[in-house]
Amino acid sequence: MRQKSKSYSVVIMSDALTSSKEFVVSKKLIRNALLAVSLLILVFGFVVFDYLTKYIGISTDNKENIVLKEEKKENLEQIASLTKDLKLYESRFINMKKKVDKFMVIAGLTSAYKIEDMGIGGSTPTLLSEVNPSIINTENIKNKPDLIDSNKINKDSIRTEKDLGFILNVIKDKKKHLAATPSIWPSKGYIASTYGYRTHPFTGKRDFHNGLDISSQLGNDVLATGGGFVVIAEPRGFMGKMIIIDHGYGYTTRYGHLADYNVKEGDVVKRGQVIGYIGNTGRSTGPHLHYEVRLHGTTHNPLDFILD
Repeated sequence: MRQKSKSYSVVIMSDALTSSKEFVVSKKLIRNALLAVSLLILVFGFVVFDYLTKYIGISTDNKENIVLKEEKKENLEQIASLTKDLKLYESRFINMKKKVDKFMVIAGLTSAYKIEDMGIGGSTPTLLSEVNPSIINTENIKNKPDLIDSNKINKDSIRTEKDLGFILNVIKDKKKHLAATPSIWPSKGYIASTYGYRTHPFTGKRDFHNGLDISSQLGNDVLATGGGFVVIAEPRGFMGKMIIIDHGYGYTTRYGHLADYNVKEGDVVKRGQVIGYIGNTGRSTGPHLHYEVRLHGTTHNPLDFILD
């Protein structure tokens, strides 16, 4: 190659015996060629870079969209499952509320005419169980606060729980009350004298009889007619040997003309327990039991309490 001032000469020789070929290339042409090649490389690089950037970005967006779709699907499945569970809980809660109302009536705490179905005024509330899970989103819940009224459900459940606790206490108290109420025959035998006015067997005058006289065989068992504790077990004038039981709730019972005691003062007794024996003590015409029922100190007809 032979260099000139403003150009280059390029000599091409195939071998030593053949003629040579010479090309003259200007510096300007070489410089322009180099610039063109450099420009092409830059453009190609930019195109490749832009393509790779867009491809990677689209790929990333697709991956994010797939993840979001999967999360949405899982959320919808969870909402559908919760909706099904809430429908079941809602049904059970309504049934429980109806049972509470019935128990309130049975326990005498409210009137059957005051029972009302659960509900609120205005339009029929939308149950969560009736909502298509696909339309449930944050905006829907914000814009429709009555869609899932968790506060109302919570308040109703607390109120029902308190009602159940109150009913349970009332039933327990009624159970104690029933256990204490004198409701069985105090002894086997037949009624010789009823409650109310009668001709007195000793004076022959009209007299008010405060209890029942039950004639029976001497020594037969005398039973406590209700649960309570013995407040008196001693002779009492015309009544002879007598037992008085305090049953609570204002009830007391008296057992007179006994032959003997099977309990002492202070003993706790149960309904049906043997407390003494048929006798003829005090002023009596023969073996029998004088039996009284008193409520807050006032005598009542024992037959009004006997259930068996």
